[in-house]
Amino acid sequence: MTFDIRQLDGLDYDGAEPLLDDYINGVIREFIESEVGKAHTQAYPTGGFWIGTFIEMAFTYGEFTLAKMSKGDAQLVMANILPRKLTLLDPSEAEDAIPELVAFWTFLKQEYKFRSAGAIAKYLTSIQDKFQDWMFDSTRGGIAKNFMMQGMEAGFDMSSQSDVEAFQAEYNQRIKADPQNNPLIPAEPTVPMTAPPPDVKQFLDLMGVELPEEGEQVNPAELLGKIMDAADQMADLLDANAPTAKQGPGDFLRSLRTDLMGSPLDEDFSLSEQDITLLEALTISETQPGPLLKDFQTLLAFIGPEGRTVSGKRQQISMKDLAELNQQLSTPIDIDLKRPAQKSYPPIHGLYLLLRATGIVKIVAKGKKQFLVLNPPVYDLWQQFNPTERYCTLLEAWLIRGHGEMLGEDRMGYLTEGNRCIQSWHKIVEKKKHTYNQKRTAQDSFSFYPGIHNLALMEMFGLVNITTGKPDVGKGWRIKSIEALSLGTPVLNLVKNAFLENNMTWPSGVDPSVPYGELQDALQPYFPKWQKTLVLPSSDFRPDRHIFKVSLGKIWRRIAISGDATLEDLSAYILSSVEFDSDHLDSFTYANEMGRKVEVLHPFAKGGFFSDEEPLHTDAVKIGSLPLSEGSIMEYLFDFGDCWTFQVQLEMIEPNPDQIQSTRTKKKKKKAPVGEILEVHGEPPKQYPGSDEDW
Repeated sequence: MTFDIRQLDGLDYDGAEPLLDDYINGVIREFIESEVGKAHTQAYPTGGFWIGTFIEMAFTYGEFTLAKMSKGDAQLVMANILPRKLTLLDPSEAEDAIPELVAFWTFLKQEYKFRSAGAIAKYLTSIQDKFQDWMFDSTRGGIAKNFMMQGMEAGFDMSSQSDVEAFQAEYNQRIKADPQNNPLIPAEPTVPMTAPPPDVKQFLDLMGVELPEEGEQVNPAELLGKIMDAADQMADLLDANAPTAKQGPGDFLRSLRTDLMGSPLDEDFSLSEQDITLLEALTISETQPGPLLKDFQTLLAFIGPEGRTVSGKRQQISMKDLAELNQQLSTPIDIDLKRPAQKSYPPIHGLYLLLRATGIVKIVAKGKKQFLVLNPPVYDLWQQFNPTERYCTLLEAWLIRGHGEMLGEDRMGYLTEGNRCIQSWHKIVEKKKHTYNQKRTAQDSFSFYPGIHNLALMEMFGLVNITTGKPDVGKGWRIKSIEALSLGTPVLNLVKNAFLENNMTWPSGVDPSVPYGELQDALQPYFPKWQKTLVLPSSDFRPDRHIFKVSLGKIWRRIAISGDATLEDLSAYILSSVEFDSDHLDSFTYANEMGRKVEVLHPFAKGGFFSDEEPLHTDAVKIGSLPLSEGSIMEYLFDFGDCWTFQVQLEMIEPNPDQIQSTRTKKKKKKAPVGEILEVHGEPPKQYPGSDEDW
């Protein structure tokens, strides 16, 4: 074929516009001369309009080209762009759209082997009965299209200039009579919120987009606008802080944190005499300066010696326990949600963050269930603390060690909860009191900076006062007003000063096992009763045999490997079990005892872009040193291009067989094999699928 079907790839609209007409005509000509095209034209002798319109609209409004178009791009064109930008005068004009486009994409699959062509053809077939309705759905159109449709519905011939002018005069009279009832601006539809795919959720979390609860009614246009605004802000931020050739990742990270926090390094956060007097006169108890210590002890008692079941992936407090725990707190909150999650109760969500950050609890597996249980060494030490030591320890846990990952979030991994609180404090104190109603909510203003759970913690720590109201139907916690208290600014200024003196990093950010007390030098002059600090226990090395279940979709393998082996050894067994060549980079990701994610990279891979520390490599991390309990799950990612993602679950830790034999016979112990593949279920996938397969 002499026609270049890829000639628009890589061009912007200005570069493609002079070529577009000839390109569309050329594509249609290629289609008509093909076997698929000839068969289609026998049933539909006149055509080509929908192919040309599809290509033009897809490129003009989405810069989608045929060669690179995905099924999702095609969905956007059919369900959004065409209904919004194209006006039809009669429903019959849309009757041949789907047959023509299905035949066209079938042609592209057969003749050009485009990877998504088959999937797009199937999608187009599936909307045969929907597309006509979409094209005449006023909620999908813009003002110009709504004007035309309103005129047609009123009986005017909108192809006639005189009728258009007559309808315009009638329309103007309607607006004068009732300005609030504009028929050209229909009420924006709402739909129930559904869970996005994990990769989309991770991307939105990274940008700081707080999604509504599942089942909550949302306006898609408003949500899309919110996402686009966040993307623009993130792009501007990254452009402004792009590292120079002389900067390393750590320099970039500090620059980015500074910009996000809105705090120049030379800004003065010194305390006033009034602030100093306030701090020195403060008496800390279970209920002063807020109910933090009382509520935290309530949560510890609620967990109790037996522990509490937690949800699977996020490892959070079970839905069945949330309402009961909420009623036991100092100030229970009201919500009206049918299936509340832990984050639906922001005070509980905040307290859970402190639990994980302190290491007072840990997650253990009992059979197929996971439990949140007390961690005896840390809990016993906690019981010895006085109220001041507890308050200051929890303040450090919150503002230094607390991270969204402990709450099951992936958002903005380079920011701690303290970064978010410090960045937002100036917004909280800029007004004496923030008041809200049903249309303007606290969630609109503070959903990410600092986050609603952090607002709840601010109240428990005695930094703000929150007035609440009865929730709206089907909605969560309703905040009527937020007022900063006098303690907030001096406490956060002390943390800011300590943060800046540490060059915008904390030792515990690099090594989570660093003992507590990073705020002690800054706070102890005002809180002299803070003497004892929390020490996190280190996990023991386990040389025993580890049994992993490794899953890739519906297929799975069971692999046994010694605790003395490395993650590099484990990756070799995983790849061998699915007959993959080991010719790409890989990584393992797991959660440490506090719920923070740890990534271990292939020896040839460099560190993460937002990381202060030297990366961990798979050839240096032994299986027996991993902080995993039976039931814990790691993620194994192979090939950073094709992204084969395996779930690696630790099923059992057992003594090595040769060690048992050596004990029984008293003979010299033989060196145990590194590992073995115990079970194989399901055929391995093709590592490099053919290019003609559907995506």
